[in-house]
Amino acid sequence: MTDVASMSDLDLAALMCSKLCHDVISPVGAISNGFEVLDDENDESMREMALDIIKSNANKASSRLQFLRLSFGAMGATGDRFPLEDARRLTENLYEGEKARIQWRAAPDSLPKDQVKLLVNLVVIAVSAIPRGGDVTIDAERDGDVVTFKLSAMGSLSNLADAVYTIFSGELPSEGLDARSIQPYYAYRLAQSLGMKVRLKPVEGGLEITAS
Repeated sequence: MTDVASMSDLDLAALMCSKLCHDVISPVGAISNGFEVLDDENDESMREMALDIIKSNANKASSRLQFLRLSFGAMGATGDRFPLEDARRLTENLYEGEKARIQWRAAPDSLPKDQVKLLVNLVVIAVSAIPRGGDVTIDAERDGDVVTFKLSAMGSLSNLADAVYTIFSGELPSEGLDARSIQPYYAYRLAQSLGMKVRLKPVEGGLEITAS
């Protein structure tokens, strides 16, 4: 294992691009398939079904892209702060209809943009810990300039990848990083830049995450 900060920025950028493509290729592919059906079908019921598929996956692609812009990109809000209510809306849109149920308990507030980026990246990690679904609760507490994030993921099967624990212990996994593990690595680097410590605590039936 090697120091987690030893990855070059070029390698980080390349893997982040792979991650982004991985996340949007499924709904975009479904949209393309829907248009192929429209081109080949004359049956009205099949055409209506294809239009439903196109609409559903267009909405899904839009939600993913908006969330990815929030979690990885330069946010659109003016100034150096971002509203938590906007982060809540984008997060709930992303996971609407998915196995994980989002319970956003953080009060309306605005925080520095990079802190909000860290929070939503921690949500992604929490969701990944319950692959069969469950409840993810998200809270944020602020005491002056000191911010603490508290998340829990509770589900029937809690199974966070070992690589994530390794990354947040300050090391790179022995097998290296790929498009799946690059997101927790990015979250780790983001926390480091903010001077925040992320703690992952397995509990019965789930996972607790704190960052402060």
